[in-house]
Amino acid sequence: MTTEQIRNGFKKFIGDEKYNHFVLTLYEAFPLRGRLFFWQEELLKKFSNEFQIDQIEFENVYNIFNHCPVHNYELKNDDVSIVDGEILPEEFYQKEKNLFPMANFNAPRNLERFRYPKSVAIVYCDKCRKVKRGW
Repeated sequence: MTTEQIRNGFKKFIGDEKYNHFVLTLYEAFPLRGRLFFWQEELLKKFSNEFQIDQIEFENVYNIFNHCPVHNYELKNDDVSIVDGEILPEEFYQKEKNLFPMANFNAPRNLERFRYPKSVAIVYCDKCRKVKRGW
């Protein structure tokens, strides 16, 4: 199976909502996590068993799921500033999740850390950035 066939098959297998959550969770932390959550591993295992394909190894996950779950654009790399977060209305976060979840114009501070670089490497979706600019 190609990476596109795996992505499409996995999305169909678990449904749009779970698929979006799966991919967005992969990319919600910067730098990217070095492992999957247990529930993500289990979904991949069930998918592999159902379609009788080799288990998808963690080393391949970011290569396979490197497309925006909303727009299906290939994700790109960027360096962005780290900023203090602001508290926005809940409606904004829901719109962001549905319309432009991978815009990533900047990265929020991790409150558990005390030292920060000026910028951090992120991934983003061109279409998400365009939608957010127009919103």
